[in-house]
Amino acid sequence: MDVPAARPAFQARRALAWLTGFTLTNAVAAIAIAALNIPFGHLAEHWKAALFLTLALPGHFLFFGALLGLPPLLLGWLTRRNGALTAAAVILQAAWICLLVTDAKVFALYRFHLNAMVANMVFGGAMQDQVVFSAGTWALIALAVALVLALEIAAAWLWWRALRRRPGLTAIVRAWWLAAAVMLFGQAMVAYYDARGDRAVLSQLPYIPWAQPITLKDSLQRFGVKSDPDARMPSAGEGLLQYPRKPLECDKAPKLNVVVILLESLRHDALNPQVMPNTWRLAQRSQWYDDHYSSGNATRFGLFGLLYGLPGGYWHPMLAEQRGSAFIGQMKKDGYAMHIYGSAPLYNPEFDRTVFSEVRERLVNGPRERHSAERDLSILRDLQRDIAATPAQQRFFGFVFLDSTHQPYYMSEGYPPLFQPMAKSINPIDFGPDHDPLPDFNRYRTAAHYADSLIGPFLDALQAGPFAHNTVVVVTGDHGEEFNDLKQNYWGHNGNFSDYQLRTPFVLYWPGMAARKTGHVTSHEDLVPTLMKHALGCRNDSADYSTGLDLFGPAQPNRPLLVESWSQRGIRQGDRIYLFDNYGAATVVDRRYRPIPGAKVDPAAVSQSWEMLTRFQQR
Repeated sequence: MDVPAARPAFQARRALAWLTGFTLTNAVAAIAIAALNIPFGHLAEHWKAALFLTLALPGHFLFFGALLGLPPLLLGWLTRRNGALTAAAVILQAAWICLLVTDAKVFALYRFHLNAMVANMVFGGAMQDQVVFSAGTWALIALAVALVLALEIAAAWLWWRALRRRPGLTAIVRAWWLAAAVMLFGQAMVAYYDARGDRAVLSQLPYIPWAQPITLKDSLQRFGVKSDPDARMPSAGEGLLQYPRKPLECDKAPKLNVVVILLESLRHDALNPQVMPNTWRLAQRSQWYDDHYSSGNATRFGLFGLLYGLPGGYWHPMLAEQRGSAFIGQMKKDGYAMHIYGSAPLYNPEFDRTVFSEVRERLVNGPRERHSAERDLSILRDLQRDIAATPAQQRFFGFVFLDSTHQPYYMSEGYPPLFQPMAKSINPIDFGPDHDPLPDFNRYRTAAHYADSLIGPFLDALQAGPFAHNTVVVVTGDHGEEFNDLKQNYWGHNGNFSDYQLRTPFVLYWPGMAARKTGHVTSHEDLVPTLMKHALGCRNDSADYSTGLDLFGPAQPNRPLLVESWSQRGIRQGDRIYLFDNYGAATVVDRRYRPIPGAKVDPAAVSQSWEMLTRFQQR
């Protein structure tokens, strides 16, 4: 009778050696995944950048590997079982590699890493309205996860086998000393070059997922290490808000109603007679601002700027204090009926606790059991019904946020393609430098045509009704949408501050005002001061409640526009865009997002933007 082989006894040093080798293997895989997004061509010109990445990437991923190794090591030590150690390590490392692959794809498309905002969307339930995968895509994802898990199991087995055959391999545990030295040296480089304001090193940080560099500016400045103060863009600051700065003084009986029709991801060139004929006809009898920009490349910052008249940098302090828009608050004070509809949820992002916090009970979200195209139809009909039921003497504010033009670009069943070829579905996993954008773009334009077909009857009913003579109508987008127009693998939005992701149509119908097409630069921040002054009769200087300009006032040449994204802040000024990352480093690019060698950030633009970001901070 054969005696079964005894299970290998748990030995702490041997287990640690196995975990070290297994972690090193996964660190190499992690470095390879992160390296997919690093443009190595620029490293040949900057030895400091190359040295930094050579040190920072191994140190960074070995640090995360060590953190992931602690729970399995503890489990193995408590159970005295190699199997428990192995299973826990394989599961954690497989999940880590899958997360890194997902992050690499997100970074390739949008130039930011997975962050708390994405987690909020996933666990808050809004992700299903942002990204829609087909059954085939989910099957491909499941297959990829299974492959990663199989590779992890194979690596684990190979390391145990290697240790059995070569017991001397246990000396590999000494690698952790080298890893610690590499990590510390990389952090020291960041601290030093951050204090110097050296872009060659600091510009590499965005390529490292979830990098948390150590900065020692104050300490190093005592030793004479100083940076260029004009090369930095500070955050908005902390402290209680003083918003508005002065009490509002407005007419007691405003005469104009306001209707805002906001379309998700509406890029500038969608407004033409073919794609949006109804909105085009409205533009011919309206104030049409043809060089108009959103205040951000994401919904929260675009809508925020539109209805606060403030830069998106105020989002977080306004959310923290649940401080609503002064514009919405004044209409509530004036007794406006509030009809506010969102096709996608207006609680994620948290518009119910920011823009509309004073009227959150009036928010209506479209029926969740329907998809976006049907919800858009439903909420426009509901707003039309609300307006029809409004007494002639009652002032009202109507707001609809349509979602058909959001990826994957919705339309009703059987809606005819506007252009061919048109994609039957959108799969973000397919996006890449060699992906043909035309079918996707044609689907987007067809979705815009569908949304416009809903807007047309609403505008006709408003024009034929009793409020045609005293209702202001705004049609615009929360931001733009890109289809690799820059040929730099940018898709959708949230990725850059180019015209494709920021420039959006802006049509302002003002009863009794002659039609005009305006070519100078305007911003979402300009709507609130215009409405407050001319629709609500507010006599305050607009600087008391906004950073925008009166759309009916004189143009400001070379006006800097402060714009916001999930991971960056930017200033657009003329043909230049100044980019500021989370580490304070600045880059200058042109409107095609090509770096301008030797270009400096305009100190006057930074100064003006800083004043805008701190104007409403408590002093």
